[in-house]
Amino acid sequence: NELAAVAYETHPVFGLSMPTTCPNVPDEVLSPRQTRGDAGAYDVKAKELADSFKNNFKKFEEFANEEIMAGAPIQ
Repeated sequence: NELAAVAYETHPVFGLSMPTTCPNVPDEVLSPRQTRGDAGAYDVKAKELADSFKNNFKKFEEFANEEIMAGAPIQ
């Protein structure tokens, strides 16, 4: 497994681990922030999406266990 040997970075809003390099894949497409022409606009949209997720998920929190709750956006 080649991806087991590469470096990863954590998405600052969603907490997802993303490889910084991957065989046969251009590095610039591995970071969603870099694929956008305006990194600041990406940051704003990522935060909006995280907030929307958190607000929508409130109606399900009582049914979610700790493991599911740990998967929520970190910002």
